[in-house]
Amino acid sequence: MHYDRFTRLLHILLALGITVQMAVSLGMTHPKPGRAGDILYDVHELLGAALLGVLVLHWLWSMTRSGQVGIGRLFPWFSITRINDLKTDIGRYRKALGHGRLPESDESSALAGAFEGLGLIVGTALAVSGTLILVYAVEGQRMTGWLHDIKEIHEILGPLMWGYLGVHAAAGFAHQLSGHGSLSAMMSIWRRT
Repeated sequence: MHYDRFTRLLHILLALGITVQMAVSLGMTHPKPGRAGDILYDVHELLGAALLGVLVLHWLWSMTRSGQVGIGRLFPWFSITRINDLKTDIGRYRKALGHGRLPESDESSALAGAFEGLGLIVGTALAVSGTLILVYAVEGQRMTGWLHDIKEIHEILGPLMWGYLGVHAAAGFAHQLSGHGSLSAMMSIWRRT
């Protein structure tokens, strides 16, 4: 699979940013009524807002570019043809894994695209909910009403992102170790294609 340079740059920014964001969340002190958050919480808020900007760029790029990695590849759920492609790709993976290997990765993988789309949705929901908290929460005061609900959604999505990061990274390393070169290809913004 060949990705354009801008897609690779967005992927690197998201991979690094979300990984740092999730790691920071493990050590930060959340603000509570009468207590402010710590410096790691401030980093988490600001990095989250910056990641929202990168995610918006990714969405716009996915909707406007042509080629193999457009929006339809990320969200196959609205097309019978793409859903059938996804079923075929899942079968291809099952067959290859049954033989102790991964399928070749030269062509666009419907399974990988659908999984990336799910990660994009979870990441965007986390960034939007976190940015709403940044903008509307009053530090040191309890969140109530709709903002409390947004905070709950944000906290529920965190573990989903951890799972996504783990599976996505493991799949990338597995393909790289299988000789597909997909990880090195995605992480090189200096390569032309």
